[in-house]
Amino acid sequence: MSQQPRGPTGCAEGAFDASGPKAGGREARRGPCRRARGGRHGRDCSHRLSKPRTSQVVAHPVRERWGNRGSCHHSDTLPDGGADERSAGGGIPFVVAGYGCWHRSCWILCTQRGDTMHAYDTLLAHHVTLHLLHGYSQPGYAMLWADALLRDLDRQPPAFRQGRLHFAAGLLRQALMLHPFDDALRGLVNTLSRMAPPSPEYAAWLRGVEACIGEHANVPSNEALGRAYDLPPSPDAVLEAVRVAVGSASHGDAFACLLRLWELGSWEHMAAGVTAFMATPVASLVAPLFAHAALAAGDDDCAASCVAVSLPSPLLTLYHARRAHAAGDRDGARDLYAQALAGEPAQLHLLRTLDDLDRPAPPADILAGKRIGIGFYTWNKFEVTLDTLRSLLASDTGGATIALINNGSTTFSREDFETAVRATAAGRPVELIHLPVNVGAPAARNWLWHLDSMREADLFAFLDDDVLLPQDWLRCYVQDMEEHPGTVVVGPKGVNPGTLPTVQYVARFFEKTGRHLIRFTNNAPLVMDFGQYDHARPCLSVMGCCHLLDRRACQRLGVPDFDIRFSPSQVDDLEHDIQVWKAGGMVRYDGRVRVVHRQDAGRAAPLSEAAWGHVWGNHHKMERKFTEEELASIDRATRRADARDLLATYGRTAPRLPAAARMLAGLCVRTLQAAAE
Repeated sequence: MSQQPRGPTGCAEGAFDASGPKAGGREARRGPCRRARGGRHGRDCSHRLSKPRTSQVVAHPVRERWGNRGSCHHSDTLPDGGADERSAGGGIPFVVAGYGCWHRSCWILCTQRGDTMHAYDTLLAHHVTLHLLHGYSQPGYAMLWADALLRDLDRQPPAFRQGRLHFAAGLLRQALMLHPFDDALRGLVNTLSRMAPPSPEYAAWLRGVEACIGEHANVPSNEALGRAYDLPPSPDAVLEAVRVAVGSASHGDAFACLLRLWELGSWEHMAAGVTAFMATPVASLVAPLFAHAALAAGDDDCAASCVAVSLPSPLLTLYHARRAHAAGDRDGARDLYAQALAGEPAQLHLLRTLDDLDRPAPPADILAGKRIGIGFYTWNKFEVTLDTLRSLLASDTGGATIALINNGSTTFSREDFETAVRATAAGRPVELIHLPVNVGAPAARNWLWHLDSMREADLFAFLDDDVLLPQDWLRCYVQDMEEHPGTVVVGPKGVNPGTLPTVQYVARFFEKTGRHLIRFTNNAPLVMDFGQYDHARPCLSVMGCCHLLDRRACQRLGVPDFDIRFSPSQVDDLEHDIQVWKAGGMVRYDGRVRVVHRQDAGRAAPLSEAAWGHVWGNHHKMERKFTEEELASIDRATRRADARDLLATYGRTAPRLPAAARMLAGLCVRTLQAAAE
């Protein structure tokens, strides 16, 4: 038998079997080492555990998941410049990576559970978390985070050094695809390419960018975007700025103004700006972005014209993947998503997108036999509420009971509203309740929850009075709850109304907590929609405009009603989701459910000083409802659930991932798992 590979302390490869605190202590621990092959025990050995900043990392145990048996040598560093092919387990070639081994004929996965004592990089975990929240990290964020990761890099242990380098390079590469005119960003990408080489596809695109830009003036993205956002929030004004910038060959400024138009959500203006920009000699660099905008707007002709002149890039491949996905071509979409990942592995959100492709659509009969209630309330929104009711009745609700509260409206009469509701319902039963005064959102939700007609409901969906629903929203939510036991709340991807829909609200987490302190992650880290939020994941909170609650689980766990101290509105749904986690339940975001939300949370309704005072007042109340320890515990629970979900996703998708994407994703997933556990 060939000599066994040796771990970092000279023992036979395996895991140090010891109890006690995880990595971070200083004492030497002694115990048997279990060898990977056959689970046999080697001789006793001594491992010195040290803080994560040191290079000492206890060897990983291996757990066979499927395929052939084999023993693995686990390196504690990531190979420079890519995968390292070696021989192990009877001559089976595999890829060495610090966080997992990938045989060609079997998959043996490292784990940080049980008797493992593994140091992890907390700084890397933090920035991976941020990047996953953003989906795509814009140039300003990417440069800031890369600076934090690369600072004092030579003082880090080898595993940390290589991990940070590869991830930071990926951050900068994907950011450059969003703004190729930024010469400073492009310089950083070129510099890091010598240490963390990009894919051949990306390298070819980068050469094309350099050749295309040539002597054309280009500016840092933050400067160009700053000027674009100094303009009035008027599509007409921004479009005129595009035309002026194109006329003066200020391509970076013209592009920044087009991004501003995208955010404003007027496709008519955006399309006109794209037409003007397409006449420039640098249009091929950013035409893939415009193709994604045209896809969101449903303008196939504009999308095709953009694709026709596009310089090949991972972002262009992603566009083709999304088109195939939308057309129902799952096999084609799967291949194209994998190609996009091969081109740029830092598109980590595609792990979940790929996994969702293997998930069946919710069965047509999934609502059969389900006792479901649906309730919403309105105040002074006559036509908008009727639009919501039409959208609800056009969707698949099974035999759900529907109730609507007129919450003390003063701009129309009860009689007119009742007549309009009955006409819209066209014979469908809708329970209509008129309240003499506006009792506020929390009390209205509680009123609906406790209606006699709803007491037998097992599931209950709350809607806002200004949403447009996809046809299968309820079936998707019920599927989520059935596939993920313990889920108590499910919510949607909220998008802004308009001819160019943009992202309004996605999965949220705590950004920071402390004594009387709660800060949440951004409700829309990136408003431009590249499909980066179309997947499902656990989270702290979802948008309350269309969410489904497991009524029986709420009763069993003792989840309280919505708190009327948050009347008339604001943070009541956020606080209720926190209460769900505190009680032991879970919240899940489903990006398949795309809900158009037309109200104040959208871009079109800036808040007055008084309104902001109310928002912050309610936020202040919420901060006083939870202890620092409770908030920390809830934060750990949400991040642990998300990390485990991502780990499971990675496990299902990894065998089909391109090698470079598998290595980077493995690094990120393992780091997050270690941090969460």
